[in-house]
Formats: sequence, C-alpha cells, structure tokens
Amino acid sequence: MALRKAVWIALLAVCVGSAAFAGGNIVYVIVQDGVKIDPDTGEYPDMPYIYLLEDEGYTVTPFFNESISTAGQETLDTLYNADLIIMGRSTPSTIYMDANKYAWNDIPKPIINLELWNCRNTRLNWFNTTSMASNTSEASLVNAVIEEPADPVFAGIDVSAPVPWIQGSYDAVGVTEAGNGIVMARMETDGTVLFVRFETDIEFYDGAGDVPAGPRTMIGNGRDNSGAAPFHYYTFTLESEKVFLAEVARMVAIGSGSAVRDRGAAPSDFGLSQNYPNPFNPTTTIEFNLPAPSDVRLTLVNSLGRTVRELVAGGYAAGRHHVTVDASGLGSGIYFCRLEAGSLVNVRKLMVTK
Repeated sequence: MALRKAVWIALLAVCVGSAAFAGGNIVYVIVQDGVKIDPDTGEYPDMPYIYLLEDEGYTVTPFFNESISTAGQETLDTLYNADLIIMGRSTPSTIYMDANKYAWNDIPKPIINLELWNCRNTRLNWFNTTSMASNTSEASLVNAVIEEPADPVFAGIDVSAPVPWIQGSYDAVGVTEAGNGIVMARMETDGTVLFVRFETDIEFYDGAGDVPAGPRTMIGNGRDNSGAAPFHYYTFTLESEKVFLAEVARMVAIGSGSAVRDRGAAPSDFGLSQNYPNPFNPTTTIEFNLPAPSDVRLTLVNSLGRTVRELVAGGYAAGRHHVTVDASGLGSGIYFCRLEAGSLVNVRKLMVTK
C-alpha cells in the first residue's frame, strides 16, 4: 500500500504540479440487477474495483442507464460532474451503440473503459474491429510488453522485461493496431493491445468518424459481462493493479482540473484542437473553441513560416466550430495551422501525405 500511495502522489505531482489534491469523485458504471452475484463473495463481481478505489480514498458512485442519449439533465449531471468515469465489466456492450455511442463519446470528462466489447466499431468505435478474443483458462498468465516505459504510471515497476499483467481468464481487443491511440502496453505473445490512451478531439482511427470529447483509456484485464460464476472480472496482477491505480490518479487529476461543459454550451477556454485525421490527404477537419464572440483568422503556414492558405477570416459566435481543410494543390510535408482571435493565438502542426 505504501508503494501504491507513493506512485499515486508522484503521478499527481506530475499532473497538477504542487497543487494539493485529495480524493476525487469517480462514477462507476455497473449493472446491479441481483442476477450476477459472485457466490464466493455474495456481491456483484465488479465490486473488487470499487473497493480498491474506495481504499485509495476516492468517492465512488455506482451508475447505470441504458440510454444516456435520452437521459434527463439530472442523470447527465451525475456523469458531467464526475472527475472520472469508469465503464465496468458487467455492462452490456449494447448500451454503447447507435445514438448512445455519440452521447458517450461526447462526454468531455475522462473515461477509463474496462468493458472491452464496447470498444468495437459496432459500439463505441474506439477500435476498427468487430470481433474480440477470449481466453478461459483460469491458470493463464499474460505478460505485457511496456511500450512507453518512461511514463509515470509505470514508476516503481521493473519494465526492463515483460510485466505480469493478467492472471486468469480474460477477454481482449482482437487487434494489434490502435489507430490514432497511444499504445502503452501489449501482450508479449502476439502484440494484442492491452492498455491504450486516446487523446481529446483526435479521431479514434483514420476513417472512424468518431472523436472523443475528453481523454479516454482502455485497460484490458478480465472477462466482460460473463453471466455465470466464476466471473473473472478482476484479474489484475499486483503490477498491473499499480498501473491501473496510477492511471486512475492521472485521469482524476485531469478531470478535477477541467471545467464541466454542458452539451451545447459555449466552451470555457479558447483553443485550437488537433486536426483529424492527421496525417491526411487531401482533407482534414479542424475544430476551434471560442468562449466569446470573436473576429477569427485561421491560416495554413508552411515550414518556412509563409502563409499558404487562408482558411477562415471573419466574425464567429461563441462555441465550438469545425472547418474542413482541403490540401489539394499543396505538396507533402509539415504545415502549421494558426488560429488568431484578438490577442489570442494557437498553433497546431499538420502533416500532408501524398
């Protein structure tokens, strides 16, 4: 426990500098239907996650709604006021499809996804796959190759060799490619992704058409939505449990420091999001936020600092705006998109590939 706390405190120092931080509000999406009960504990099989988080000092609120796309404001406030949302394993993947997909992806708060089946392109569309893989051996040990060993979530863990990650039965996203996600860890045996981060406002994969409105993390361990004992929802090793807690702390720090944005409300900050897709040919989409009505100039600049195209010039209302950029006629290479609104300036790097 002392090492776990040390990792947590060190990570929070990275995330929020010297700011004091205590606890955090986590909404945990869990099905409490009286059917899925672990006979060994007499409780819902998601509860080991919740107890672990509560032991770490977090306030955990159980939540379930089959259709947040039609939910009332009070229900949405539960999600939008959280520092972090965790999608538990007991949730059926069907509640994350169709209109609900857009509602979940549009939540600006950080989300950690444990329910891997809802990551398919027929559900939340985080990965370009329709299938999943399962291993039902209770004795199996899965080792992970760490792709980003310098990241603070791996502090205190020996990553010079594959790290024990899953002990027991598990489901896995059946892909080795994570699109535009950042692969943090993958299976030693076949490279299947185990731990992936997706950045805000970047398309999940090229051509997905779906973009997260807040930071997203997928962490793989355990079985999803299995309806009978033994459930094997929680199969983290001691090492991967430490990584999970460190990632929770990182995401809570992000969520507690960001303003809650109501759907349809003007953003609180001026900003230029990373274009998606990137690299691109010939078109890409750029989004910018205006907290107040502004005269805006959006330009495309080459690596020599010369303006090669004016994309936007004129007055815009407060809110989120999208601009499609057509790079036809431009050569391959690195360009910069420059957003100006009064004295405020934001710049993003783009790459054209032909």
